[in-house]
Amino acid sequence: MDREEARFILRCFRPDGADAENPDFAEALAWAAKDRELGAWLAHERSSDAEFAKALNSVGIPVELRDEILTGLAVERGDDGGRPDEFDRRVMGALASVKPPPGLRGDILAAMVRTVAPPEPAKSRWSGWWLGLPLAAAAGIAVAFVVSAPESGRDTKIVSLPPADGGGVVQASLTLEGIENGFIEVFESPDFTLDLENSDHQELFNYLRSEKLPCPSHCIPKGIKELPGVGCRELKIRGKKGTLICFKREGSLVHVVVFKREDVKCKLPESGKPVTGEHGNWGVSRWEDQDCVFVMLEKKH
Repeated sequence: MDREEARFILRCFRPDGADAENPDFAEALAWAAKDRELGAWLAHERSSDAEFAKALNSVGIPVELRDEILTGLAVERGDDGGRPDEFDRRVMGALASVKPPPGLRGDILAAMVRTVAPPEPAKSRWSGWWLGLPLAAAAGIAVAFVVSAPESGRDTKIVSLPPADGGGVVQASLTLEGIENGFIEVFESPDFTLDLENSDHQELFNYLRSEKLPCPSHCIPKGIKELPGVGCRELKIRGKKGTLICFKREGSLVHVVVFKREDVKCKLPESGKPVTGEHGNWGVSRWEDQDCVFVMLEKKH
C-alpha cells in the first residue's frame, strides 16, 4: 500500500473509530502515523468532519418531517393515498366526536356469543342450559329457585304485555336482552357503585321503596332470601328506572334486576316459574309477577 492508496481508504474512515480493527484501515492508519504529510491530511479531514457534524446537529428538524418521510414511503409502495387534507381532518374529527349508544358494547358481545354458540336443544331449554354451565354455577341457580310449587289451578300460560287503560297495548321500550345488556355494561364499568351497601334485605327494600323504585321483596326466590345482601342501586336503561340488588353467594355474586311490568316487552310464564338461559359468560333466569319483571344474573366460573 502506498500513500495515495492509504489516503483513498482513509477518506471512508468513520470518526468514531469503528473501523480501526479492519485490517485495511489499520494499515492505512499505520501509513498516516509514519507519514507526516498523510497524518496532517488525516487530522484536517477529521477536523472538517467534526465541524460538519456539529453544523448538522445545530439544524432544527421540522416536526412534520417524520410523517412526511413515512407518507412518501407509503405512497411509493402504493398502499397509501397521501397525507390527509383539511377535509379529511374535519371528517376524522367529526367521527372522533361520535359517541356510541350506551348499550352498543353489550349488544355486540351478545351477538358474538349467539353467533358462535351451538343451537339450543328444542326438547328442553332447562336441560340444555344446565349442560352448558359449570357445576358450581348450575348448583347455585338451582338453590336459588327452591320455591314452593305454583298454586293449584293457577294459569301457567305464556302472557304478553298487559292492556293499557284505553284497551290498547302498552308501548314498552325494554326487552329482556336489552335489560341484560344494560346491566352488564353498568356492572362492568370502572366507576360502578352501589347507592346503598347493606347485608340486611329489609334495609335494602326499605331504601328502594323510599326512592320509589321497583322492590322485589314479594317475589325473591327462597334460595336468594337466605343469602346475605351486598347492596342496591337504581338501574336506568333507555330512560326506564329499574332496580339492581346484589347478593353474596360463596365465591360469587348474584344480581337481581327488577323493572316495572309495563316497561318491558316480553313473554314469560305467568306462574313465576323461571325461564333459564345464558347471556355470554352469564347464567340468567327470568320470571315475572303481576307488577314486575325479574332477571337474575350470575357470572359463570
